[in-house]
Amino acid sequence: MRYGLRFWAEFMSPPEIVEKALPLLVEFGAGVSVSVPEGSLSDENAKAFREIKAAGVELTFWPLLAREKGYFPNEANVPAFAEMVHDLIAWAEGNGVLPDMIAVDLELPLEQISIFLGAQSGGGARKALDMLRENLNLQRFREARSGLIELNSWIRNRGIKTLAAVLPWVALELFGDGETVQDLMETPVAGIEWDLISPMLYVSMFEGMTGGRISAFDANSLVYETVVRLRNKYGGRAAVSLGVTGTGVLGNEPTFDTVEELMVGVEASLAAGARDISIYNLEGVISRENPRVWLEALKAARPRVPERSAKVVRTLGALRNLYPAVSRLKDKLS
Repeated sequence: MRYGLRFWAEFMSPPEIVEKALPLLVEFGAGVSVSVPEGSLSDENAKAFREIKAAGVELTFWPLLAREKGYFPNEANVPAFAEMVHDLIAWAEGNGVLPDMIAVDLELPLEQISIFLGAQSGGGARKALDMLRENLNLQRFREARSGLIELNSWIRNRGIKTLAAVLPWVALELFGDGETVQDLMETPVAGIEWDLISPMLYVSMFEGMTGGRISAFDANSLVYETVVRLRNKYGGRAAVSLGVTGTGVLGNEPTFDTVEELMVGVEASLAAGARDISIYNLEGVISRENPRVWLEALKAARPRVPERSAKVVRTLGALRNLYPAVSRLKDKLS
C-alpha cells in the first residue's frame, strides 16, 4: 500500500546517514527526519544534506535545543526555538539545503519528563503534581501558542511544510476543543495550521514503562482508535509516529525485538486512515543484523484492524466526559 514513510534519526549524524542508510532509504522510498541540535550547522553536515536531497529522499529538519534549554520545543522556550529555526533556515538557504519539512517535536522540557516518568514508576508523585500545577498558566500558554502560530506561518511561507509531533495524551485532547492537557504538558498544538499532526504512539514504551499495565495489545488498539479520531477531525493532516526500534534521549526506552511487533501498529494505522507514518528511530533499524528485513516489511504493509481492547474503549469513553470537566475547572481557576 502506498503511504508516506520516514524515519526519525536522533543520534545518527548526516554523514552517517549518507554512509549507512541512504541506499536503503532510496531503494524503499523512505524519508528521514534528521535531528539538528544546536552547534551542528557545519560544512560537513551541509554536504551530507545535499547528498540526501540529491538522492531524492524527503528531508526533514528536526531542530533540538540544548538540554539546559529544555531540549524539546515547548511553552517555556518558544522564543529560543523560533530564533534557532530562523538561524537554521538562513543557514540552509546559504548552503543550498532547504528541507522539505520542519519537525516541531512538542514535548515537556527534558527535566520535567524525568519527573513525570518518575511519578509514573511510583515515586515523586507530589513533585510531579507541583510541576503540573506550575505548568497550568493560561496566559503563558496562549502567548506560547501565538509564538508558534507566527513561527509556523513563517516556515510555511517559505515553501517548507511543518510536522508537529505530539504526546499521546495531548492527541486525545485534540479530539475535542479543550486545551487543558496541552497547557499542563506545556505543548500548544490546537489552533495552529500544522501540515501534519503526528502523535507519538510508541507501543514498546507504553508496555515497558507501565510495567505491562498497558499491554502491547492495548497499545496497538489505542493506535487504531487515536488515528481514526484524528483522521475524522483533521483529514489528511493526521499522521502518526510509531516505535520504538532504538533508544533515544532518555537512554532507557523499551524497544521492539522484532519487526513483527512494530508492524501491528503500522497495519493498524493504515487501517485507521493514516497515510503518513514516521518510525522512531533510523539508528535502531540500521543497527539490526538485517535492516533490510525491516524496510521490506514496512514497504509491504497492508491495512489491518487490530482486535479492540475493552480497556482502551472504556478509557476513551471516560476521557470524553473527563476532559470537558477538567477544562471547566481550569477556566474557574484561571
